[in-house]
Amino acid sequence: MVDSVSAWLKVSELSKDTWRIEDAGMVSQYLLAGKEKALLIDAGWGIGDLHARVASLTSLPLTVINTHGHPDHTCGNYRFENVRIHQADVPLLKKNFSPKVRHDIMQRFKDQPLPEGFSEDAWVHAPLKRFAPFSGELSFDLGGRVVDVIETPGHTPGSVSLYDRKEKWLFTADNIMEGNTLLNLEGSMPLSIFMNSVNKLAAMENKVEALYPAHGRVALKPSTLSDMQKGVKKVLDGKLIGKPEKTSRGSGAVIRFDSCGIVYNDERRY
Repeated sequence: MVDSVSAWLKVSELSKDTWRIEDAGMVSQYLLAGKEKALLIDAGWGIGDLHARVASLTSLPLTVINTHGHPDHTCGNYRFENVRIHQADVPLLKKNFSPKVRHDIMQRFKDQPLPEGFSEDAWVHAPLKRFAPFSGELSFDLGGRVVDVIETPGHTPGSVSLYDRKEKWLFTADNIMEGNTLLNLEGSMPLSIFMNSVNKLAAMENKVEALYPAHGRVALKPSTLSDMQKGVKKVLDGKLIGKPEKTSRGSGAVIRFDSCGIVYNDERRY
C-alpha cells in the first residue's frame, strides 16, 4: 500500500486557483476554482481518493466534467455527486461501471502498489451515480472565471475540450497532445470528423496561451493546434500516409507531425 495523497495523486499548482492532479502517473485531471464554484476536469481512475484530494485544495461547490467516456477519465465518477458528460459518450460511461469491465481494468494495476485503505472489491462494484448528460453549447461560470465546453468528437463521439477564458488556457484532454491522438479505437470517429474538431480548436489559436492535455508533457504551445490541423488535412488529401503499426491500443496507421501525431484507420478517413 502507498499513501494516496503523496504517491498516487501528485498535485502541482499551475496558478493561484488551478491545479494539475496526476493520477497514477498515467492521466491528469485539472481543478479550476473561481470565486464561487470549482470545476474538476475528469475524475480519473478513482483508485486514489481524488475527492479527498480536491477537498484539501478547495471547499467550493464542485462540478465534475468528463472530457470523454474512457475509463481513465470516468471510473472515478462514483466519488462525486455532480457530474456532467456529453450525451454521445454515455454508453462508454455506463460500460465502465460494469463489475466485469472494472475487474478487467484492475488487472493493469495488479503489480502496482495501491493506495492505503483502497478496497478493490468496493471499486469493482462501485455504483454509477446520477449524472447529467449534455450536448451543444455549455459554459461554467465559476465566479469571475468562465470555462467554455467545446464539442470535439474524434477520439470518441462525445469528446470535448475546455477553454478557460481567464487564463486563456485550452484543456485538450485526449484530443491533442504531444503524443499520438488515438483515432483507431473502437468507437472512434472518422478522421474527417476529427478534422472538423481540429479546425474548431485551431481557429482559437490566437486567443490561447497554452494547451493542457490529459496525457504527457504540459504545457504545450498553441502552435500545436495548427500543426495538427495542417497534418490531418494532408492525410485527408492523400499527401501523407501513416505507417501501419500494432500499438498497445490496437492496430492503425501512425504518423507524426511537427509537434503531435495521430493513430488512425486509413479505411475510415471519411
